[in-house]
Parts: sequence; structure tokens; C-alpha cells
Amino acid sequence: MEITTTFRELQWGAEIQFPNSRGLSKSPHFVGGRYPCRSVAFVPRIIIDDFSGTAENFSILDPFMGSGTTAIEAVRRANSVHGVEVDPYARLIATVAARKYSQDEIQELESLVLEIGSKVDSQKPDKALLPELKNINYWFGETNFSELLKLKSAIFDATNEGMARDFLLAAFGDIIRACSKAERQSLKPYISKKYVKQPKPVLAEFLRIAPKYVQAVAQSSDHKCDGIIWEGQDATEFGTSKSIDLAITSPPYINAMDYTRCIKLESAWIGTADDAAIRAVRNAQLGESVRRHQVTDDEFISSIAIKHFGDLEAIDEVKFKTALAFFDDMKGNLRSVFNSLKAGGIYYIIIGNSKIRGIDVPTHLAIADIATELGYKWEKYFQYRIKDHRTSIPRGDRGGKIEFEHVLGLVKP
Repeated sequence: MEITTTFRELQWGAEIQFPNSRGLSKSPHFVGGRYPCRSVAFVPRIIIDDFSGTAENFSILDPFMGSGTTAIEAVRRANSVHGVEVDPYARLIATVAARKYSQDEIQELESLVLEIGSKVDSQKPDKALLPELKNINYWFGETNFSELLKLKSAIFDATNEGMARDFLLAAFGDIIRACSKAERQSLKPYISKKYVKQPKPVLAEFLRIAPKYVQAVAQSSDHKCDGIIWEGQDATEFGTSKSIDLAITSPPYINAMDYTRCIKLESAWIGTADDAAIRAVRNAQLGESVRRHQVTDDEFISSIAIKHFGDLEAIDEVKFKTALAFFDDMKGNLRSVFNSLKAGGIYYIIIGNSKIRGIDVPTHLAIADIATELGYKWEKYFQYRIKDHRTSIPRGDRGGKIEFEHVLGLVKP
């Protein structure tokens, strides 16, 4: 095993070791820290640091941006950072975390936190700001529900659309789970009847979290670029506003966790989702079972399925079709990135393999086969063991935690 902060000399298939990501709690990675299945920040960091050693001016793309791990690392070095992401709550977190803030803006945010904190008790709640989610009251005590609405109303009264409101809503979203009756340690909302949780008081929790958000982004003035340029929401079919030098991403897994369910309380309260929006986002996420209904008539993708997980079809046709749709979607993604890359550009994909109904699915090898078919050259490969299993996918008795993630470096000739 290699312990490294660079990877230029890594051997093919090397296993490398990274520090624990929880040490980044005072960096912009703290923003939206409870967002599910965040990727390991040190992977894009070593890739970008290495790339910047030979390229002074370059652009970076993450087509599965999520909550912005790649962007947070990229804005330090790249001239422009581009993203694609289907979930509006994730886009908000990523935008807030990767933005460059002036010192005047930092001071404005500090003042707003104090101002809002002083006005919440007397704030008139605006019922137009109530979350539009069925049975939302079930997850909250009466007092905290009322206090959350007052706090959100105070944020809207104190700000206009833009930087400050986005920032404060991101911090507001971070306290929702703590102030609810839902278990903090469960990724999906769940109320334990056996171990009754004591929700945090709303204002005290906001005044604890919001200053940490300010601290997390306070040193952003030395970023090379201003933030993320959003290029769309569909990672399977998109274009970019300029040619890309380097792409880095961590796509969802096959049979992926239901991200929208995990964050439905936060999304509803900050106003990025209602029941219909949650269904729409879920249906658009790669790896979701519902996408198996797509018609996959691509003979090459069918051959990839037979080669890498053909035995699954006889055991569980639904899961086989879900996996088939996943790789069909990934082909669309690989094609879109290929078209966006400059000649010589590199696409790094970070992905864990899956075990579905006892069948090992070598996701990284299937993706490499698809990439090669599209014209990429597979030139780099390493792996690392996942330490922080908040980023793993629970699979019950059908595979357990994903222990390794694989990093593929694909070059456009």
C-alpha cells in the first residue's frame, strides 16, 4: 500500500491510502456536510494538484457534481469550474461551498447571522414559506416546527435572492435533521420508537452552525475562479460552454441509495423540493431502479451486461435491468464528456463495484470497456479503501458496505 499526496508515479492498480476526510471540518467541505455519499476530497485534490503542475490555465468539469467536492478543490487551481447536477439542494450546497467570497461579503454574512439571531423570537412567521411536503409535521415537534418557520421567515426578510440568502439557506438546511425527531445517524429519515431522540433547539443550533459555515468559506478570496458554471442537470446528455481540460467525477452506484429520500426534509424546508420535485429528481438519478423501464437497445451495452453480470438476469430480472440501464446511462455520460474534452483531456471516474444478489458486478471494468468503445484510452488506474462509511451504500444482506473505490483515468486522444 502506498501513502501518497501525488500520483504521477503510481503503478497500475496501486492501492493508496488517504487521511480521514473528517479532518476537513474547517474547510468549505464542511458546508452541507451531512449530504449523503459525499466523495473523498483527497482524490480530486491529488489529481488537480498533479495536473496543475504542468498546466497553468485549465478548465475542470464534474458531470455528477453532487454537493461540490470536486468544485471545492478545483476553484483553488482552475480558471473555470463546470458542473452538471440534477438535485437542486445539491446545487445550492455546491454553489455556496465553492464560491469566492470577498472580505466584505464575509463581514456581511457574519452580521446577518447575528441580526437574524436577534430577531427570530419576535419574527412573524410567513406561512407562504411552509415546506410543501406531505406529512412534514410528522417529523417535527410543534415547537421546533414553529421555530423553523420563524427562522426561515427571518432569513427571507433580511435578504434578497442571491449570495447571502443562498448561504443562509444552506446553513439552515444543515440544522433540519438535528432539530427534527429523525435519527441523526441514519442516512434516511427514521424515527426510533425505542431510542427517543431529543431534537436540538432551533435558534441555538443555527447560531452554532452558521458561524462555522462563515469560518469554512472565509479564506476563499485566494481562489483562482469565482465558483461553478452550471452546464445543465442531465449527466447523460449535455454540452459545455467551453472545451474542458480535465473532468473528475464520482457517479452514483448501481441500485443507488435514494438520495432524494435521504434529504427530503432539508430539501423541503429550504424550498428546493416538494413531493412532485422529489419524484422527478429520483426518476432522473442514475442507478435508480425506476430507470430500468428505459428501453436499452444498444447491442454493445447488452454485450457488456452479458460479459460482466450476465448470471444476474436469471436470478433477478429487475435488478439486471436496473444495472443495464445504469451502464446505458453511463455511456451517454461518457459520450457527453468526450465531446466536451479537448484533445488530450482526461476524465477521471471514481466508482465502487457492487454485489447484487450475490453477483459481483465489476463496475469499473464495465465502464472502462464502454469508454474504450467510445474512443478513450484507459491510461491510469488506482484504488483506495473507504474509511468513512458515511459514504458507503447500505445493501442489507446483499453485499454490505463497499470497501474500495476505483479511480480510472480515461484520455481523449
